[in-house]
Amino acid sequence: MEPDLQLTPLSSIDLQEEFDSQRLNSLIEAMKQSGILKDPPIVAKGLSKKLVQLDGTTRISALRLLGASHVVVQVVDYFDTSQVVIKSWVHVSKVQKDAFIKGLKGIHGSQTESFKLGLGLTLTGHPLAAATIVFRDGTGLSVYGNSDLFDRVRLLHAVVKLYSELVTRDREEAIESMMQLHEFFAKHPDKNVALFFPSFSSQEIFSLLKKGVVLPQGITRHI
Repeated sequence: MEPDLQLTPLSSIDLQEEFDSQRLNSLIEAMKQSGILKDPPIVAKGLSKKLVQLDGTTRISALRLLGASHVVVQVVDYFDTSQVVIKSWVHVSKVQKDAFIKGLKGIHGSQTESFKLGLGLTLTGHPLAAATIVFRDGTGLSVYGNSDLFDRVRLLHAVVKLYSELVTRDREEAIESMMQLHEFFAKHPDKNVALFFPSFSSQEIFSLLKKGVVLPQGITRHI
């Protein structure tokens, strides 16, 4: 099926995640020099008559700061799994393990559950986890609260904030199995931690938007 490309006002697009502040300025400069936006942002029909951004929040934010009024987007059906599947990215980097664990355990209103990867354990950790952290040595912990969606997202923001204060986020990966995680660490000896995040449904993302709540950048992966 050919992509549904449309020219739409930037004001008609709601962002479901924060933009990447580390990339924003360099993207603006690149767009100024080339006059080209590569890869149209992906959107879907959102609340009321607005659209919701699925991919391209930093591109949209850059265009707004450049004073653009419209953007070419690719429109998809958020509820059609043949067009959109919602998963989550994995953040990988290098941290000082003890300091990171201490910071995670100090997040207000959170609980933590430590574990060692092995038989019967999954990379997503505790079923209510806002984030699950796995270290190179196979140890890890889940950070969780109650089952409330908004509390889960609050904890998620706190984890990402702590992480971004300790290190510059290096890369985002699609790691979906223990084998892939082991292979990643084998190929990247300079990395020692992977952060796994929950996948949110389209209904949950719309519930957050209704309250003006957005997810941290680089969490949701729409494929």
